[in-house]
Formats: sequence, structure tokens, C-alpha cells
Amino acid sequence: MKNLKLKKYLPKSFFGRALLIIILPIIFLEAIIGFAFIQRYFEQVTTQLARSTILQINYVQDRYENTQNDAKELFLRNMEDKFELKLIKVKKKIIRKFAQKHPYDFSGVTLIKILKNDVPNIKHIDLKTYGIVTIFISQPNNSYLKFEIDRERFTASNPHQLLVLMVLLTIILGFLLLMVLRNQIKPIKTLASVAEAFGKGQTLSYKPTGSIEIRKAGSAFIEMRKRLERQIEQRTQMLSGVSHDLRTPLTRLKLALALKEDDADTKEMSNDIQIMQNILDEFLEFSKNQQTEKVTAVSLIALNEFLKNQSLNLQEKLEWHINLKNRERKVHLRKNNLSRALNNLIENADCYGSQIKVSIVEKQTRLLIHVEDNGPGIPTDKIKEAVKPFVRLDNSRNLNKPHGVGLGLSIASDLIKIHGGNLHLKKSKNLGGLRASLTLPL
Repeated sequence: MKNLKLKKYLPKSFFGRALLIIILPIIFLEAIIGFAFIQRYFEQVTTQLARSTILQINYVQDRYENTQNDAKELFLRNMEDKFELKLIKVKKKIIRKFAQKHPYDFSGVTLIKILKNDVPNIKHIDLKTYGIVTIFISQPNNSYLKFEIDRERFTASNPHQLLVLMVLLTIILGFLLLMVLRNQIKPIKTLASVAEAFGKGQTLSYKPTGSIEIRKAGSAFIEMRKRLERQIEQRTQMLSGVSHDLRTPLTRLKLALALKEDDADTKEMSNDIQIMQNILDEFLEFSKNQQTEKVTAVSLIALNEFLKNQSLNLQEKLEWHINLKNRERKVHLRKNNLSRALNNLIENADCYGSQIKVSIVEKQTRLLIHVEDNGPGIPTDKIKEAVKPFVRLDNSRNLNKPHGVGLGLSIASDLIKIHGGNLHLKKSKNLGGLRASLTLPL
């Protein structure tokens, strides 16, 4: 029972499941009512029609037995003209089962039952011949009287009309329901598209439509989007303001040190100021609104060439591996943002390792960009913390090369998320260090 899971066979979309919920009861109800009605209809009509014909059969049989031998043939001819049926005297012994009929012949069951009960000495009934009912009635001296009667005299002539009407009605109702469901589900699909676009950094115009529940969900989404945009803007303004205000005193300190004598203390203070300058640059980079750049469609081969040209100063250190099946396939992205994210990962790998490997792999629905190094890597239990802003895992990296304030991976993660992708970190199997993987939707 555990292996028979109904969910595997259900439609995946809400439209398909809603249609199934509505259509299945209609079909089930029509099938039950139709079957019960048709069965009762066949039984009643067949019984009523068969009664009169059976009286004729019994009349012919009784008169035939009481007719003299030399007049029997003439009697049969007269009965054929009178009752519009075909009568044949068969001397050959019939070796057959009692009744023959098609499996789909519903009225045949009732007809056989009536003939068996009401016609004396009946030996065989054949309902397989189209439009004809053949009946064999035993006579003395191992002979048989064969009746060939039109099937219309026993059953209704057009029993299929009700079935056609039911099927036609189901198709019409299904078509109307299909139109109504499409109109009801369209607002849900629109809301999902707008939410997906917002996750990729695109703000699309949206007006809630549809039922009350969908309108409420759409209005809630719009309010949530406004709050998030407001928070992002406030964060950007705060970090930009702080970073910009700190530039002025740092510039004055640089100028003051430039006027002093060049000694060991001056060099040390200059290095400290330069570190502070780098930190401010990272703050400004982190505070930028990365969603202002327009999305463009770029072929995979063009993207490959573009990314290779972004780290020319490290080309000797980089090892590129390309695995593209369709080089003309398009990917929608912000080229500069992607370049900035990749450069952050490459610079991070360069800071902590001496060997860097970059791989670009095309999958069916996504593009993977792996950046691997042979550095000390990051422990598995601290990978989630590594992408948080201002987090530096110095105990897991090279302390002899202090670098930044822990914003490189966070900036790269944010830049990939606005493309609808993700940044994954784990240990490199090839080089032994860190493996940073960018996932982009295709």
C-alpha cells in the first residue's frame, strides 16, 4: 500500500487539479445515473416489445403442431406473411450452447431471460447476427423450427441516442468549465510571475484581479514589496552616507601623512589608512542598489568570452573548463552584476589559494559556474555563516593575508539572487579547497 501513492498520478498544476475535482464527479454521476437508467430502460422496453412477439411465436408453434403434415409448409408460408418473420423447418440436430450474444449487448440479457421463460421447447437463441434474432424450437422427430425475427421487434431501435446526448453534454460542460477555470486561475499565474520577477530583482506593474481571496493576496504582495523596497533603499542610503562621510577625514589624514617625513611610523599609518579605504570601498559596493542595471539576453558562448575577459590580471593563474551543449542558447542576466560576483569569488580564491579553477557547465534548466581553489577552505558547519555580511572566518582561512571585512561572499550571493539563482559553498573535490558554485536559471 505504501508504494501506491495517488499523488504521483495527480496533475501537478492547480489548473489540472481543479479541473479534475470538477470533471470527475460529473462523469462519475452521469455514469452511475446513465447506467442505471439505461439498464432499466432496456429491461422495460425489451420486456414490453418481446411480449407481443412471443405471443406470435407461441401461436405459430401451437398451430404448427396441430397442422397436418402435408399442410405444414403452406402454414409456415402463411405465418411468414402474416407476422412478417422468416420460418424454416430444420431437420438437422443443433449442437450449440443455449444462447449467443455480444458482450456489449445489454438488452440481450433481458431478451434471453424472457424467451427462455415464456417460449416452450426453446433450444437455442442467436443474437450475434446484426439486426436478426434467431430462435430454434424443438419439434418431434428431432427436428427444429427456426424463427428469424428482426431485432427491432424486441428492443428499442436507437438506444444509443441517450449515451450520445450524455457524452455531448459532458463535453459542453467540460468546455464551459475549462473557460471559467482559466479565467479564475489567470490572476494566480500573474501574481506568481510578478513575485518570481521581484525575486530576480525586477519590479513589474501589477494590479490585483480575480476573486476576493486572490485580490487580498495580491494586495498583501504589493504592500510587502513596498516595505522591502523601502528597507533596501534605507539600508543603501545609510551605508552610502556613512561611507561617504568617512572619506573626508581619511582624505585629510592622507594629505597630512603625505606632508610628513617618510619614516616607519608614517608608512604604517599610510597602510592603516589604505586598509580603511578598502573597507569603505567594500561598504559602498555592498550598499549599491544592484537592480538598476537592465536585464539582457546573452548567448552562452558570448557570456563565456565576456567572463574570461574580466580577470585578465589572473589569466596565468586561472584554469578554465567549459561544458556547453548549445552555445547559442540564451541566458537573461545583468552582465556587470554577474561579472562583479564572479570577480569577488575569483579574488577570494586568489587571496587564499595558489591555484584557481573556473568551470562553466550547461544543464537542462540552469547554468552552473564553479570557482575552486586549493586554499584551506571553510568548515562545513560554518558555510552558512560565510555568506552573511561582515562575517570573517579567519580561523579557517589564511591569517597572513587579512582581506576586507567579510563582504565579498555576501555581495556575490546578493548579486546572484537578483538573477533568480543561488550561491552554494562546499569543499572542492578536485583541489581540496573551497568550491563556490553560481546557479543561474536558463
